[in-house]
Amino acid sequence: MKSPIATALAVALCDDETDVADLMVADLIDAGVPVEEICLEHLAPAARCLGEWWENDRVPFTEVTMATSRIQSLLRRMPKGGIAVRAFGAKAAVFCAVPGEQHTLGVMMAADLFRRNGWDVGLLLGLEHAEILARLERDDRCVIGLSCSGDHSFAALQRLMQALREVRPGARIILSGQIAGDPAALSRLPEPDAVVRTMEEAETEMTRLEAEVMAPVSMRRASVA
Repeated sequence: MKSPIATALAVALCDDETDVADLMVADLIDAGVPVEEICLEHLAPAARCLGEWWENDRVPFTEVTMATSRIQSLLRRMPKGGIAVRAFGAKAAVFCAVPGEQHTLGVMMAADLFRRNGWDVGLLLGLEHAEILARLERDDRCVIGLSCSGDHSFAALQRLMQALREVRPGARIILSGQIAGDPAALSRLPEPDAVVRTMEEAETEMTRLEAEVMAPVSMRRASVA
């Protein structure tokens, strides 16, 4: 069930003649509501609400596009204080929306929140298959998060996962998005290292998988010493 604030935010985000959405978020910040809560409890549900309205022909695509741009602008202007400093070689990942994926707000929001929690997160959006592979082949971050929202990008996800297992065999792949709740679709994919639905699950799995990859490195250093 959506919160009244999320529904009100969705309405305000569609109104480009007022700054009501900006004022609502500013009021939440002034009231001491944590940025993570604003994103997960209010902005994310508002974005889902807009998507549902579009699917039900309640609002045109142009308004949803404008509202999404406004959410992205709000995210960029969130307070940046309290970001932890990461240690070299720790808490690093790359988040990627698969080719053809249009619902990218969730992965953008996740990247922003993990950065605030001290993670070094790369973000790949709007790229084609070959370019994603080229970027990830050069990237030494061992955790790769892939986001897929449904059937329209499933084939691209399947192809990308197969290719990543070849070019980055040591990397750990985490899946998120609507596909996380579709067991039938998951069964047709190369097996991921984790499937997550929430921020808490994602951070737990990312920490576990990174430790799994780093452990042999630590053991080798210890034996040399």
